[in-house]
Order: sequence, then structure tokens, then C-alpha cells
Amino acid sequence: MREIKRHVRFYIEKRTAWKDQSPLRPRNVVMLFNYNGNRLCTLTGMKVAQCDWDDKKQRVKLNVKRANEVNTYLSGIETKVNNIYFSSIANGIIPDNNHILKEMSRDKQMVKPVFLEEWIKYLAVQKNKIKTTSHEALTHSFEHFERFAKGKRIDFDDVKPELVSEYATYLQKLGHVDNTIHKHIKRMRAFMTYAKKAELHNNDRYRDFNVSEKVGRIIFLEWEEVKMLLDYKPENEMEQNVLSNFLFGCLTALRYSDFHAMKRSQIFSVKFPDMPEVYQGISLRQLKTDKMNIVPLLPEALAIIERHKNEQNDYALPRLCNQTINRVIKDIAKKAGITRNVAVDSFKGGKRITEYRPKYLELSCHVSRKTFISVAAAKGIPIHIVADIAGHNVKTCMKFYTGVANKEKFTQVMKEMKFTETKNKQIDDETEEQLVET
Repeated sequence: MREIKRHVRFYIEKRTAWKDQSPLRPRNVVMLFNYNGNRLCTLTGMKVAQCDWDDKKQRVKLNVKRANEVNTYLSGIETKVNNIYFSSIANGIIPDNNHILKEMSRDKQMVKPVFLEEWIKYLAVQKNKIKTTSHEALTHSFEHFERFAKGKRIDFDDVKPELVSEYATYLQKLGHVDNTIHKHIKRMRAFMTYAKKAELHNNDRYRDFNVSEKVGRIIFLEWEEVKMLLDYKPENEMEQNVLSNFLFGCLTALRYSDFHAMKRSQIFSVKFPDMPEVYQGISLRQLKTDKMNIVPLLPEALAIIERHKNEQNDYALPRLCNQTINRVIKDIAKKAGITRNVAVDSFKGGKRITEYRPKYLELSCHVSRKTFISVAAAKGIPIHIVADIAGHNVKTCMKFYTGVANKEKFTQVMKEMKFTETKNKQIDDETEEQLVET
């Protein structure tokens, strides 16, 4: 008969980050149930001081007051979880953590899941579902909350507006702006929603507080400034390679991850039946959204690819890391004369803080993408076309209309809404009538 592997163990919760490490302070007693390669880690509802606990026997020392009651309680939990496990096997049910917890909750000896440990399990599940960078962001948010929770006993039912507000204040003291705090809280709420669907809690109060996302002024290059970079003569090979990457983003709206991985074999020609022109485009699957996209290539973009055609590999552009491009492009833009001051907004504690900095200091790969979207929108290209090229949905792309078309606003309003011309024409008509009468 095949042996069924299972094991129940009890231990005192320990955290090196706790300020009070006194062995006299009561700590939570945790039950760990290993079964068939799985682990269930839950609170028992009991608290025992470390000095009163026998690690070898996994029970309270017999000379401690009410030790028999606590030990009987723990033995009851062990019996309960074993009974649930074997009855599930007998009934043809494959036991898992949710099933065991649900069965245990029917008894008065209810075992609560450990909040942070369940969050770690959530990260492990998401690791195989999302991209590496997204998983790193989730992990980063967990680490922030873990540091915030040092010395606190936080359960799922404790995540209420008061606690979330306290967490937001903690992040604000670390120097985070409102949009960063919004992202951290958003990821925590995603975990809470996941845990609720898994029936680990019934708390809905965590939804009642959030830090709203703010959209500040969008930094982008005017088309004339893009031409200044096109006319710039690089001083060395590094500047040439950085300039090629940055300008290609300005001319195509591609994300860094997409043009970094782009290959010459992805370029194709297209001719429409009713038009004599032959156009060049690039077909790619966007790394972030995993969607296919076709982007038209301007002659200037094709010239950049042609400049690097002698590369030994099939990549269309020189392979540079994001940080290198972001650092070097600032020096290039300064030399090219893109030095006028621009307003940069940040939001902290609901207050807008505006600073004026030279424009070249704000350039990055993401600014190159914003440049194409903003200029295309300002020049009147239909929003659904701009959104399709950029890989946005239309509602997201509408954000780029805020304050991006200042030059076009002035020229179009002055051109189309003239009162002066009408008034002068009226005066000229009256003068002509007077001359005729004379």
C-alpha cells in the first residue's frame, strides 16, 4: 500500500524585524500542514510566549498555567485537519488549501489564513501568468507593505480604509508621489480581490479608500525639435547609436521593448490597389500587450534602419539598454539646442508641485513614444488611428490630448475664428457705398 505523505507541525511565529524580541511577549501559534507536496500555513487563534513553548514537543510546557487546555486545543486542530484530509481522499476529492480551510471553518475552532503568507502564495501563482517586469512590480509592492506591517498583526479583516490610509501615509513619508502610491495600493487591492474569490475572507472595506491617479503635463518634443535631433551630427559611435534608437521611437511610437527586439526581417512593403505609392511598414507582436500590430515607417525611420544595415545580426537597430539611451540622449539634446525650460508636474498628498527644468533633462525612451502620439494627435490624425499605431485603446490615448497641441490651438483659433477680418470687410463695403453715392 502506497504511503500517504502528510505532517502537521506547530510553531511560534517569529520575525527578525520585530522591535520587541522579548521571549515573554505572547506570539501567534501557527499550524503548518504538509501534504502531498503542498503546504497549508494558518493561525490557530492561540498566542504563547516563546519561553513557555516546547519546540521539540510542539506544545506548551506542562508547568505553564492552563497548558493542558491549550495543548488539547492544538491536538484537536491536528485531529481535525487529518480527518478532513482522509475523508476527502475517501470521497474522491483531491484536497487543497481552500477545501481544508473551508471544512475547518465549519467548526468553532476556525483557523485563519496568514495574510502576508497568502500574499506570497499569490505572487508565486502570478509568476507564471504575467511578464517578469510586471511580477517584479507586484513583488516590490509586497515588500513595501511587508515593511509597513513590521511589528503589526494584520489579518484580512484588518484591511479597512483606516489601514489603507495609514499605508498611503507611510509611502508618502518615503517620498513617493501620488501616482506611485496609487499603483502600490492598486496591486494590494488586486491581491485582496484574488483572496476574496479564493474564499480566504469576506472583507469588502478595502475598496473604500484609494489614492486617485493624476495626469500631469505630458513632456514631448515638438516636430521642429525632432528635426533638430535629425540634423545633429553625432560626435562618436555611441551617440549615433543612441540617437538612432531614440529617433526611431519618435518616428514610430514604438515602446523601447519593441524597437529593442525589432528585426529587419519584420519590415514589409505594401501597395494599395487604388494608389500608385509603395509604403514600408513593420509587423510585430507587442511585448507588453502580446498583440499583433502594424506600424507605418516614415522615410526618416527607414533611413535610420538603412544606416545600420551592415550590422552582423538581424536586429534593425543597435542593441542598447534603456538606461544608456536615457542617460546619453540628455547630453545629445543639450548639444542640439533643446534647452528651453518646461513645466514638470508632480503630485504629493493631493497637492500639485510644479518645477521648471531644461527640456533635455526630461528626455527618455518613453518621451520618444509620447512625441509621436502627441504630434500625430495635434496634426489632426484621427484618434483611432493614433491609438492603433501606439497600441493603446482609444480612451487611454485621449489622455495625450491634454496640453499637447498648444501651437495648433493658437494657429487654428486665430485662423478660423477671426472677427477682425469681418469687421474690416464691413468697413470697406460701407466706404465703397459712400463713394458710389458721391
